[in-house]
Amino acid sequence: MAPRALDRRPLATAAGLALVAGLAALDVSWGPDRIVTATVVIAPFLTALAGSSRQTALVAAAAVAVAVLSGSWNDNFGAVDYLVRLLVVVAGASFAVAGAHLQQRLRRDRARFRVLSAAAELGDASATVEAVVERLRGLLVPELADICVIDVDRDGETERLAVAVAGPRGAEVEAELWRRGGAPDRPGSDAATAMRRGRPYLIKHATDDMVRDAAADESELAFLRSLQGRSTIVVPLRTRGRNIGSMTLIATSASGRRYDEDDLEFAQILSGRVALALDNAGLFSELESLEAQRGAALGSLAEAVTMQDARGRLVYANEAAARSLGFASARELLATPAREIVDAFESFNEDGSPLRLDQLPGRRVLAGETPEPLLVRAIHRTTGAERWRVVKATAVPDQRGRPRLAVNVIEDVTEAKRAELVQRFLARAGELLSSSLDYEETLTQVARLAVPRLADWCGVSIPDEHGFVRSVAVAHVDPAKVRFAHDYNQRYPARVSDQGGAAQVMRDGRSQVVNEIPEPLLERAIPDRVQLQALRTIGMRAVMIVPMVGARGVVGAISFVSAESGRTFSDADIELAEELGRRAGVAVENARLYTERSQIAHTLQASLLPGALPDVPGFRLAVMYRPAGEESFVGGDFYDAFATDSGWMFMIGDVTGRGAEAAGLTAQARHTLRTAGALLDDPVAAIERLNHALVAESELSICTVALVKVAERGEVTEATVVCAGHPQPYLVRDGRARAVGRSAPVVGAWDDSAWEPQTIELVAGDVLVLYTDGVLDARGEDDRFGGTRLEAALAGVTSADDAVARVRTALERFEQGAHADDTAVVAVQRVASPVGGLAGGAPGQRGARG
Repeated sequence: MAPRALDRRPLATAAGLALVAGLAALDVSWGPDRIVTATVVIAPFLTALAGSSRQTALVAAAAVAVAVLSGSWNDNFGAVDYLVRLLVVVAGASFAVAGAHLQQRLRRDRARFRVLSAAAELGDASATVEAVVERLRGLLVPELADICVIDVDRDGETERLAVAVAGPRGAEVEAELWRRGGAPDRPGSDAATAMRRGRPYLIKHATDDMVRDAAADESELAFLRSLQGRSTIVVPLRTRGRNIGSMTLIATSASGRRYDEDDLEFAQILSGRVALALDNAGLFSELESLEAQRGAALGSLAEAVTMQDARGRLVYANEAAARSLGFASARELLATPAREIVDAFESFNEDGSPLRLDQLPGRRVLAGETPEPLLVRAIHRTTGAERWRVVKATAVPDQRGRPRLAVNVIEDVTEAKRAELVQRFLARAGELLSSSLDYEETLTQVARLAVPRLADWCGVSIPDEHGFVRSVAVAHVDPAKVRFAHDYNQRYPARVSDQGGAAQVMRDGRSQVVNEIPEPLLERAIPDRVQLQALRTIGMRAVMIVPMVGARGVVGAISFVSAESGRTFSDADIELAEELGRRAGVAVENARLYTERSQIAHTLQASLLPGALPDVPGFRLAVMYRPAGEESFVGGDFYDAFATDSGWMFMIGDVTGRGAEAAGLTAQARHTLRTAGALLDDPVAAIERLNHALVAESELSICTVALVKVAERGEVTEATVVCAGHPQPYLVRDGRARAVGRSAPVVGAWDDSAWEPQTIELVAGDVLVLYTDGVLDARGEDDRFGGTRLEAALAGVTSADDAVARVRTALERFEQGAHADDTAVVAVQRVASPVGGLAGGAPGQRGARG
């Protein structure tokens, strides 16, 4: 027995210290929000199950040290909860050490009792001390020993209990041994020492030197030599965790026997049986007291603690575990089969996948694994209540190091997990609601996000212009059920005037929650039998409907339905759903407002630009216009072409700013230039007229303009180019591009600004390219598009259409992301001298904007 105890002690110590370290690490990593310091008291109790009192004391000291030091990382030294946890750990550690001390002795004594149970004369628990001594005398001497002495400890004093001597000198030797009042010395030690230390001694071959060293004086030496002892066994008598005496067996020369290790082991068994016989009744009462102390210590913990045996059966549970699992008491929990406990819940992993029984940490520990803590989402099948729990498990090894018990610590983290999930859910919902201006598609994504996080079903409804409640989104994990819902909504459309349901919520603006839907309630709500039968197939258990509220009021409703999961909706679920409804309502309202603004902006932007450029005799025109990325903003670039008395004018410009004010300035600039140019027939005079008008404005109004007038002078076609703060146009001739026009001040900045025109000759095939700074400022990966790239793009241009196409292609290849500014390009190609010249006539119209 002893070797096995020694083999398992290091394992028990290592397991206990590892458990202390693991729980301390968890306490450090989790911080002051979740303090689990008190659970370290489990470690010494577990060590006490398999280790000695010394090993238990070591683990207990480590547990107390962790409890003391926990105030440093939890920052709660001196706090009441800190002192309470420390007191629990100190008390529990003390119980564990005391229990280990008793358990060690009791375990050894009970093993000896089993071995000697076959010896009926020594196994009689009702026998008195005198009867046991008398039986020993007849059993041991002379069959096992020539001399047998039993001594007991009475209040710290050694008292002789029995003496038996074989041989003709038996009576004489017995008398001397009684007189001396102490057991015969063994070389190197004595019975009193064995009694105090509790260790057996085996002397296989006693020598004269050993006898001389053991004797206190010459008289004792002579007496010991007269015994002629050849071999000696001294074993302590132990019961109730303490040494009560010693038993000495001596083999003399007369018998010729010698003792070995087998004799020592049997002597130990006998000594144990003797000790058990002396106080057998007190043994089990102390064991029961130990179990009661352990149960009281674990029962005081706030954390739920259970223990499983190797077959997975619960063998221990504290009251916290019973409450956590929905039982009235730990006794009721332990009386319930494990399968029924598991089946009472619908359990899921953190990722939503169903939880298998073999994934539980306790089962994995019993299988020899070392699992990480597991986060479990559990829904009670009867009540529908949802709880989140962290389950941790530690093994208690047997003598061979195999898992004998699994200790589970279950922590309820429902509130913390819900808060985390709510923030994550709302953040993701916010991303979806802001990701698109197509609110119906966005609401579909939000409905899918809510399944199965909030419910098994999620639907979004809004009122339409015909008085019906229109379903815009339905979500369920099963696509077939989604199709069923769409078909149901088409066959049985709800009206805005209906009582109850989404229609009522949209009218009142108040949420509705029904956590139990009995059959009579369904029958009253759905009088149509066919519709009722269709609705029954869903298997609804609970319904929650919340309004979607925007700044202008309720814009719709979101419905959440619990069906196959069996869960019910808590107050926290209602708060989350209502917050989602508010955010969705604002998103729907913003999307509608944006659509309205975009339509207005589109209409206004179209009014600022010509629908199509006119047909100009002798010229071919091509246009590219790209508004900036935000369609709801108007203003910016403008262009036009119109006839004058002596020719034609082409203009392109850009105003500062965006929005309504920029739109007004765009309209003013374009129409002023068009009117002044047509009346004055002079590009410089037209720009001056616009400049005077803008300078006279109370607010600073600035724009840039490039104005080109083409006219025939005999056989020559001339182009007069004026640039008022605008990028210089490019003239492409024979495939080579060069800038034309002179740089001059912007329009609207100064009243005395002056602009100098440049006149160039145009020949057949020439292409004049006008553009806005949106071309030059287009952003690439590292820099702007710029004039150099534009000139390279125009190299080799053969026509107006070709020029526009080349610029568009170059920009598309260069740009990164959406373009931030309007972009306009007007290409004017000289094709031939028209009959009748450029002036006069009523030009036709052609669609030239691309």
